[in-house]
Amino acid sequence: MKIFKKLYLGMMAAAMVALSGCQAEMNEPALVAPVAKNKANTTILDFKKAFLNQSVLCPMKDAENKTPYIIHGRVVSSDASGNIYKSIVIQDETAAIPLSVNQGSTYVDYRIGQEVVIDCTGLWIGYYNGLQQLGWLGEPYNGETQLGFMAWDLFLGHSEKNGFPVPETKNVALDGEWPADQPYCVTFNSFSQLPAAGDDLARMQSQLVEFRNVSFVEGGKMTYAPYQESVNRTLKDASGATLIVRTSGYSNFYNQLIPEGSGNVRGILSYYSGAYQLLLRGPGDVLITDKGQKNEPYTVEEALLVENTGAAGWVKAYIVGSVKAGVNEVKSNSDIVWSKDAEMDNNLVIAASADVKDWTQCIAVELPQGSAFRAKANLLDNPNVYGQEILVQGTFAGYLGMAGLVGNGGTGNDVEIPGVDFGGSGGGGDVEGAIPAGDGTQEKPYNVTQLRALATGSATGVWVEGYVAGYVPAMAWADAVFGTQATEGSTNYTNGTNTILSLVPAAQATLDNSAPIGLSTTGDVRSKLAVGKNAGIYGARVKVKGDVLAYFGIVSLKNVTEYEIVSGDTGGGDNPKPDPQPGTGDGTQEKPYSIEQVAAMDNTVVIENQWMEGYVVGYVPAMTWSEAVFGKDAPATESTNYTNGTNIVMSSAKVGSATISNSLPVGLATAVRANLALSKNPAIYGAKVKVKGTIKKYFGVTSIRDIAEYEIVTPAQ
Repeated sequence: MKIFKKLYLGMMAAAMVALSGCQAEMNEPALVAPVAKNKANTTILDFKKAFLNQSVLCPMKDAENKTPYIIHGRVVSSDASGNIYKSIVIQDETAAIPLSVNQGSTYVDYRIGQEVVIDCTGLWIGYYNGLQQLGWLGEPYNGETQLGFMAWDLFLGHSEKNGFPVPETKNVALDGEWPADQPYCVTFNSFSQLPAAGDDLARMQSQLVEFRNVSFVEGGKMTYAPYQESVNRTLKDASGATLIVRTSGYSNFYNQLIPEGSGNVRGILSYYSGAYQLLLRGPGDVLITDKGQKNEPYTVEEALLVENTGAAGWVKAYIVGSVKAGVNEVKSNSDIVWSKDAEMDNNLVIAASADVKDWTQCIAVELPQGSAFRAKANLLDNPNVYGQEILVQGTFAGYLGMAGLVGNGGTGNDVEIPGVDFGGSGGGGDVEGAIPAGDGTQEKPYNVTQLRALATGSATGVWVEGYVAGYVPAMAWADAVFGTQATEGSTNYTNGTNTILSLVPAAQATLDNSAPIGLSTTGDVRSKLAVGKNAGIYGARVKVKGDVLAYFGIVSLKNVTEYEIVSGDTGGGDNPKPDPQPGTGDGTQEKPYSIEQVAAMDNTVVIENQWMEGYVVGYVPAMTWSEAVFGKDAPATESTNYTNGTNIVMSSAKVGSATISNSLPVGLATAVRANLALSKNPAIYGAKVKVKGTIKKYFGVTSIRDIAEYEIVTPAQ
């Protein structure tokens, strides 16, 4: 027995030694990168464009050869924080697309940077409230097909991982080359750069984006969301334009206070009911600090580093000179007067210390025309400010060929120099005729500078006073016309949708000291205040009452319903008296809106169950309103809009006189297409009809869509 025991123990010892030796020689098994069997045969953008305005079960790319649609992309979304729900967004070198999946915590298996190859054939490609995505058929909305979640097993059966995740993200400009070998983030300096429709909308929807120099309206005041409630928060860019940030009360950061200050904010650029909205992947997407705020201004060195990135803010420096007369582009130190003996009154040169004389270490500051800043700080008239410390804010962008600071408001709200009074509180300083600051009442209205300093959506029914200085003919504030001259083809001019008010008399009005004012159709507001209808109002001093909202990309006043002419209306001028505005409707079936009334409405409104009247004059075959067909015949190239009868064009003018300027695109629900769509019922062409639907943005303009009821007023002649 003892012999057996000794033998057993000896064998155990030998086995342990052998095992120990084997362990010493073993290596960790290598991770094997997954390799997708499928290869992409189309880009995400081309795939999305192939199914614009459709919600269909994705067919074969080549049915004869049984070739499926195959796309690839890298994951740029994450549901780790709980703010993105049942969605995986992939992005290739052309565009991005969400994969709507019925599964949570997908970030565990599909991390940011993971390349995924998708066999799309057999999945649904379509829309959920305007956002194009891959998924499965969901519940219809207002008769329109909507996409929902695909089963997780179905997604796994159509997808393959390829390689390991590449987590590093590259920043690229909107017009730069987008990489295919790593995730990337498209950078924007303002919300005005976002495309409105067509291929560009398909290209930009769902991209990972970063907005530069933005701030939250709710910063320092509110949390990201209430508990278990999804809400909208508001980002504001340097011009005052706003963008919705959709945040969830189910996220793990819902109760964090939104940071105060300005900086960069990232996220997935989603889309809902005709408007962009940003989805944060987590609080790490919010890169906001106090740097550049008045209490923590940039140094000149710091400001030079953010030049031309879209950054804006305050900088503290010293006044060291001004650019010489006749110099449009600084190229050497000799182009600057390094003393108080200035030759021009439109600029200052500032530096980190008063003894700097190297133009590459300086910033040229634009002095706004007609402003208190120019009047009291230019060296030509105020040599005493030479060498003084200055605290000034603006946008860090090139000026006179060198690093610059532009867009300053020109008052004590935007600049401080010891011992110099710039008027404060948004006043116009010593500028002759400048509107004084007020409190927003009819007795003491705000001036334009105060208006532009307010937060978007911060007030309704406030009064603003200024000089009528022109109008905005198109979609950009930069295109403003200071005067009464007509712009050919401008419906803004002919319809009188807006006017421009200036802080200073009209002859001195500029983009910097003025604001566009949106005029409602109430009473005689347009016929009296719009220069396209009453040229004699140009130069008049007026008070207007409206709502503080973003307009043409800046904070301004819209929905003006009341006014008071303080002085200066000459009653007419050279413009011919326009025809009365067609239609005095109220949106009911008995008194429907006219085409012009709807076209003049705010393009962010969504008003359900409204009636509009007009003539059926055509249809829109593709994604662009400018391509509208005024006629009833099928287009030369295949159009699913025409074939499916998704829309018609209605006009206030009869067939033969209808144009883009007096017409609107109208979206039809499935239930009425058989009777109203030209491809289904050509006899409707030329008929006068009333339609009932939702007023909202459609093909880039305010119109009416989701038509579910109609009335034929007069049949086609």
